[in-house]
Amino acid sequence: MYGVSSSDSKNSIISIVAMVLSFSPILGLMLALGSPKASGEFNDWLKEDQKALYYLAGGLSFLFAIPGLLTWNFDPYHTIIFAFIVFAVFGVLKNNSDKEFRLNWSDVALWLLLWIPFDLRWYDGMQPNLDYTWWSIAISVIAIIGWVGYRGADIGYNLIPKFKDLIVAILALLMIMALVIPPGLLTGFLSFDMPETYDIPKLTIHFIGLFLTVALPEELFFRGILLRGLEKVSSKKWVPMVVSSLAFGLMHWNNLNDLSMQITYVSLATIAGLGYGWAYKKSGNNLFAAILAHTLVDWVWKLFLAA
Repeated sequence: MYGVSSSDSKNSIISIVAMVLSFSPILGLMLALGSPKASGEFNDWLKEDQKALYYLAGGLSFLFAIPGLLTWNFDPYHTIIFAFIVFAVFGVLKNNSDKEFRLNWSDVALWLLLWIPFDLRWYDGMQPNLDYTWWSIAISVIAIIGWVGYRGADIGYNLIPKFKDLIVAILALLMIMALVIPPGLLTGFLSFDMPETYDIPKLTIHFIGLFLTVALPEELFFRGILLRGLEKVSSKKWVPMVVSSLAFGLMHWNNLNDLSMQITYVSLATIAGLGYGWAYKKSGNNLFAAILAHTLVDWVWKLFLAA
């Protein structure tokens, strides 16, 4: 919104209002569903109201369209594509709601449908007024409603922390730093970069942003859905952890262009993924511990390191 407000466009105020109207409901829903009580009531409504799917998919599609409608940049083609994706995800997962959550090919296909375009930023051109932040919250909400609400997946989406989660997250942070920093420094991928002063308010906002828009969606998809889903179909306990961590590591391949740095980044990210997976399992399949550990690692990176 800062970028919009600092432009010379006559529609800057309208654009800000449009962003708030589009973004606030999905952010509020994502946070609300982090409460077990609210999530339980919401999931009961999904099961009882036969039209819930249409309300949700239609509502999310309308939120997507708001910025375009208010700024006279409405694109019906991209809105229909977004609506189709949301209806398809909810419809398929709802039809599988009577089955135990065991990662099947439908789950994998929908996982890829949501995550890959987001990770590769293919969504960016669909709605110029909607940036990474909006999309990260949106796909998180779609995944939570789809897999937790319709699919009944016990992935541990709970944003109310327990003391154990805090301890586990800090331990995961220390282990990851001990395993990642030395090889990162030796390969030249990492270097210490400590500023003379820190802007505490800005760093606090950055921490919250990392938690909500980076760590939460990534842990939701890679630990909650992928790791937890693979555990239900694999007879070997180490396979889900390794596969989900490798997938998480490979997600970082496109962040750099140099081959040696790409291999290093993927390797270090895979190690970090193992640490987040450890936090998830150690906390009793509670995503909050993994999300917090992930946030702390990225935040420490921001504070003291440079790549």
